[in-house]
Amino acid sequence: MKLALLLSAAVVACVSSDAQRRQVYDAHYQQALSSCGRPELAFQSGYNSGYAHQRMDGEWTEMCVPEARGATFAAYQQGFLQGANNAPIQVVHTVRGVPARAPARTATTENACTFDSDCGDGGYHCRDHECLGHGWTGDRCVFNEDCANDHCFGGTCRE
Repeated sequence: MKLALLLSAAVVACVSSDAQRRQVYDAHYQQALSSCGRPELAFQSGYNSGYAHQRMDGEWTEMCVPEARGATFAAYQQGFLQGANNAPIQVVHTVRGVPARAPARTATTENACTFDSDCGDGGYHCRDHECLGHGWTGDRCVFNEDCANDHCFGGTCRE
């Protein structure tokens, strides 16, 4: 019974990838049927894709006859760029937790370094031949990421 279930799952997995490729082909074919040789429709299709923050996918224009292919793709591309330019901005905010205070630096992290791997584990990075990272207020820094709160000003971690 388990063997039959595993075999049927394997067959479904193979079929689903073929079905997915077929769906993509069918979608490209339908778009080519409606938009090839009709730059205004290709422009509108591109505009809608760009406005919806989708990726630009003009592969379907390869299905157009050679005489219409260039103009159709150009119209689609212009529409996409205009739609992307007019699309509302999407702000994605990632909340990072405050990292735990880094353990005291060891002899390994105080030594001169050449590569990040010379600083050992713990998130330290080799900057200016010194291991830096996870600094707190008053600690020396070079870049914002050297400070736990990402605020490096004038070579010192600030609040």
